[in-house]
Amino acid sequence: MSIFKRKERTLGVARQKRKYDLPLNKGVGRHFLKVLIALMSILAIFALSASFALSEMTQRWESGLENKATVEVPAEDKFGNILRNEDIEKTSNELLSFLKGHPHVEKVEIMAQSEIKELVSPWLGDNITFENVPLPGIISVNFKPKSDVNFVTLEKRLKNYGEHIRLDTHASWLANLLKFTNALNFAAIFISTLIGIITIVTVAGAIQSRMSIYHEDLELLHLMGASDNYISNQLQRYSFITCLQGSVMGTIVGLLLLLAVKWGISQKQIDLLPNTDLSLIQLGILLVLPLFIALLAMFTARQTVLRTLSKMH
Repeated sequence: MSIFKRKERTLGVARQKRKYDLPLNKGVGRHFLKVLIALMSILAIFALSASFALSEMTQRWESGLENKATVEVPAEDKFGNILRNEDIEKTSNELLSFLKGHPHVEKVEIMAQSEIKELVSPWLGDNITFENVPLPGIISVNFKPKSDVNFVTLEKRLKNYGEHIRLDTHASWLANLLKFTNALNFAAIFISTLIGIITIVTVAGAIQSRMSIYHEDLELLHLMGASDNYISNQLQRYSFITCLQGSVMGTIVGLLLLLAVKWGISQKQIDLLPNTDLSLIQLGILLVLPLFIALLAMFTARQTVLRTLSKMH
């Protein structure tokens, strides 16, 4: 009788590190779950990094154009007649004086002709000469923070200096651009969520497969007095360690690939792409990702084991 008690007491106690009563670390396909989790981790790293970059880019655009507007004096009037540079400069100076006296304006300045030439050069070409080409007058306006500006009234007052004058608050094109980036950000978050769901399904399938393979061993453990919680602890520990190893490898590879992408962008000098630099908080989230995946796998394994064992009784 004492022999059976001793056997029951030591049942499931690992004498060596990562030893189980069930032969979980043996058999064909034992590395499949680890590799699949590593691949899922790489995808999650890229999806989360894309979400971080798009969120930062959206915030930068919003803050960069907040309380700002542009007043344009076109190079032609409303009838299509080309204006002289002297007339454009005169109207720009009149508008500058008016805007300086506006109660909601904090700062206003006329954009230099050299800066305007740099803006239109990509469309007109670098070989064109601007000596006889009239350029529009562009005035940058910064409003005071939290100022309640009636842009409709302001535009009407500006048109007193010329019907062809335009006021651009950047609201229309910025709204469309933000919708596009928000859609991309939603797609990145959706992909991250989908990766989590796939991870849950994968772990559940792997655990059910292991339990099916070692069905007789599970029955023997039951006959020896092992409880459902005891068997669940073995399988969830196996899932935690396996998924942690896979997710750590995937995270390392994903971060190295991100560094390669960042290096490639810097070499090509592609300014239109969002900044791939990560803040400390964002980097911390990516580094904690393996632990989150491992805990998710452990919880999934526990629920799968308990549900499967309840059907075996």
